Amino acid sequence: MYGKKPKAIITDQDPAMRIAIKEVFPNAVHRCCQWHVMRKAKEHFGALYSTKEKEGFEHELKRVINRSMTISEFEKGWAAMLRQHGLRKNRHLKYMYSQRSEWVPAYFRDSFFANMSTSQRSESANNTIKSWSRHHNSMYQLVVHMEKIVEGRWQTESDLDIASMNAVPRLSTLFKIEKDASEFYTCTVMSVFKEILKKTQLGFVKEIEKDSLYEVTIKYNPMVAKMVPETYMVNINILEELVSCSCRRYEFEGLLCSHAIKVMHHVGIDHLPNRYIMKRWCKDANASVKRSTLERSMEVGATQEQEALRFATLKPRMVKILKMASKSCDAFKHLKDLLDIGEEQLALMVSENENLSCDIDTATRTDSRVMDPPVSKCKGKRKQPKRFKPPSEPKRFKPRKCSICGNTKGGHNSRTCPLKKAACKKKNNQKDGDTDSIDEEDLEDAQEEEDSM
Repeated sequence: MYGKKPKAIITDQDPAMRIAIKEVFPNAVHRCCQWHVMRKAKEHFGALYSTKEKEGFEHELKRVINRSMTISEFEKGWAAMLRQHGLRKNRHLKYMYSQRSEWVPAYFRDSFFANMSTSQRSESANNTIKSWSRHHNSMYQLVVHMEKIVEGRWQTESDLDIASMNAVPRLSTLFKIEKDASEFYTCTVMSVFKEILKKTQLGFVKEIEKDSLYEVTIKYNPMVAKMVPETYMVNINILEELVSCSCRRYEFEGLLCSHAIKVMHHVGIDHLPNRYIMKRWCKDANASVKRSTLERSMEVGATQEQEALRFATLKPRMVKILKMASKSCDAFKHLKDLLDIGEEQLALMVSENENLSCDIDTATRTDSRVMDPPVSKCKGKRKQPKRFKPPSEPKRFKPRKCSICGNTKGGHNSRTCPLKKAACKKKNNQKDGDTDSIDEEDLEDAQEEEDSM
C-alpha cells in the first residue's frame, strides 16, 4: 500500500489478532465483526429465542444494538432489556456487555467504516480464491488463478466506471440536492442516496435554538416493525453550511443522513455542499488514484516496489492497445513495426544500465530457485474442507432408502422390508404345498403395512 496504513480494521474475536493489530497499527480503529458476535449469541440464546416467556427478546436485543445512536442510549436500552426479560444473571449477556466497546456500532459512530460492520468482504474474497484453487494445484497454477481473479475484478470495476460516466440516473424526487448528487455520485452510491432522500418524508422538525439547533422526531416508519419513537439532534451553521446529526451517519458512512437533509431543507439550503461529497463515492475517484499511481511510477529508482508499480501502470494500457490492434490486419502490422523499433531502442537503453537486464528470463533466473513443496501421495481421494457449522444450525439427515422397494418413508432396510417378508412367506408356503391365493393376500398386506409406515 506504499506505506499507507489502514484507518479501520474489522476482524473476528481472535485475541491474538487483537494484540497484533494494536502493536502493528496502533492508530487504526479496530472492531470485531458483528455477525460473528451475533452467531455466537444465537448458540447461547437458542432457547431464549424460542420460548414464549421470552417472546420479543430477539427483536429487543437487535433493536438495542443496531438502533442505539449514542453510548448512553445503548447502555440505558441494554439495562431496560435485562430488567424486562429478567436476564441480569445471564453469563453470556454479561460477557457481551463486557466486550461492548469492541463490537457495538454506537462506539464507532465517529469513525469511518464505509457502513460496514462485518468482515464479509474479506470472507467473500477468501471464498472466491478457494473456488478457483485446489489442494493439489502447484504454486504456478495458484499464481495464474490469482491473476485471473484480479483481472476479472479490474474489468468489472472498469465496466462500472464506464456505466457511471455515461448513465443518466432517473431522479425520484424534485429536490435540487438529488440532481446535484447525480452529477457526482456513482450509480451504486446514487441508489443508496435515493433511499436516504425518501426517508426525509418521515418525522417532524422542531426548532430548539434559532438557526443552530433542531430536533427531528420520527414516530412512524412503515419499514420498521414495532416502531419505537426516535429523536435526533441536528446542529447547523447556515452561513458556513455546516451540519451535524447525532446519528453520525456521515462520519460512519460518508453520506449525509435524512435528518440532516430534512433540517437543511427547513432552513433553506437546497443544494449539496462540496464538503459533504466524499471523493471515494464519486465517478472520477479511480481517475485520481491512477494519476497518483502514474506520478509514483515515474519516480527515479530501481527498487522492486517501483518496478512493480511501473509494470502495473503500463500493463492496462498495453492490453488496451493490443485489443485495438487485433481488430484489423493493418492495425496489427502497424503495431508490430512499432514494437520492433521500440524493442531495439529499449534493449539499447536497458543494456546501458547495469542494474537491469534486457532479457526477462535471465532477469528472473537466480541461483536459488523457489520450487514447489513436495506433495505426499495418499491413498484414495482427499476430502475437500467443509464449512464449519455451529451447533445451533439444524442438521439435515438424509432419509434411508430401501434397496428392495425403494421407499424412504417406512424407515426400514432390505432386511426388514415388508415385501421381502411376504416373498419369504410365499416361498415357505410353496414348500409346504399350500398355494391357495396366499401370495396375493400377503402382498396386499405387505403393501398396506408399508403405506401405513
